[in-house]
Amino acid sequence: MSQARVAAAVGDDRGARRRSRALPARTLTGPRGTDAERVDVRGWSLAYGAAGVLGIGIVVVGAGLGTLSWAAAVGALIAVAAQVVIVLVALPRVLSDDGAPVLATVVAVSTVLLLPLAVANEGWLAMLQFASYPLLWVISSRRRTAIAWTALSTALVLVALGWGGDVDAWMRATLIQATSFAGSLWLGLWFTAVYQHAAETQELLDRLTAAQDEVAALHREAGVLAERERLAAELHDTIAQTLAGTVLLAQRSRRELASGRLADDTLALVEEAAREALTETRTLVAAGAPVSPGAGLADAVRVLAARIARESGRDIAVRVAAVAGLDREREVALLRCAQEGLSNARRHSAARSIEVALVDVDGAVELRVTDDGVGFDPATPADGFGLAGLRARLHGLGGSLEIDGTPGAVVLTARVPRAAVGA
Repeated sequence: MSQARVAAAVGDDRGARRRSRALPARTLTGPRGTDAERVDVRGWSLAYGAAGVLGIGIVVVGAGLGTLSWAAAVGALIAVAAQVVIVLVALPRVLSDDGAPVLATVVAVSTVLLLPLAVANEGWLAMLQFASYPLLWVISSRRRTAIAWTALSTALVLVALGWGGDVDAWMRATLIQATSFAGSLWLGLWFTAVYQHAAETQELLDRLTAAQDEVAALHREAGVLAERERLAAELHDTIAQTLAGTVLLAQRSRRELASGRLADDTLALVEEAAREALTETRTLVAAGAPVSPGAGLADAVRVLAARIARESGRDIAVRVAAVAGLDREREVALLRCAQEGLSNARRHSAARSIEVALVDVDGAVELRVTDDGVGFDPATPADGFGLAGLRARLHGLGGSLEIDGTPGAVVLTARVPRAAVGA
């Protein structure tokens, strides 16, 4: 990970810690207008509407039983109904993404003032604090704001319960409100912690998903690059080699034509090489796979050596044995090594004789191409990428490629371990 990404991640973590001090309830409702938001708003509206119905029922029953005067009942009903209407109208906006801070303040103020007013007319309405305290926590943007609103509401309800009573009434009211405040504080902090944990978990899941998507994209890019490298190696080891031979045959034909000795056999070799290049091209396009060695690696090496011997006019000795237990990929790799070795010997070595050998050596299958040409320094950087590509290909199969450029005894040795293929 780059330093920029590390710095960004650290900044995100610090930002997350700062955000953890705020209440996350609004952010949990989802984007405005989504199903998650509608369910959340509907639930709070139903809960607060039910609390309002309960409060109205308490007032009506009290008035019907004669324990509450009709004047006090009317005052209590007005306070309860006004609070319910304010909450049901404003709550959807407060729980939306923008938060509507002004409306949130209006709801908090109405809750803090109207509930004590209702309690002052009917003491039993103090039980509606079970709905007002959670509401104050939900609409508050920060934890300390929720605690402050809850404490103020508790104090005003305490005054409403104890107003006009004796010492015992104040003591009972104080005990009730202390218990209510402690319970609301504990529940508010606990729910806040749960919400924060859920929000942090969701953030981590989002980051993990983004990281997985990035890794998948990198894997796809790596796969594309690997396929390009494979295709480049296949083109070099098959079509390019065949076309190089075709060029040499065309040059031979021009020399024979200039000397007046152009033979039909030479033109036939040009045609054969061109047809082979066409076949290899069609195979690569149609199958998307390396050109196969045909009936077997030994037969493919014999056919390859015979074709190059006809085209170059050189003597190529073939000493191959039938090998078993090699998978298709390893057979193709060794065949490509034979193609590269014979092509280099033909074009660069000025060799009079060439030998190709395919043998079992120490639990491995080894292919050697030897010529008596002028030799070269293997450490000198090559213009092409044939040998480098073959070396990488064999290395991926657990094998190796060695070059001895000694003049008069140039040897290319390719080896793949037989144990690796379970022979």
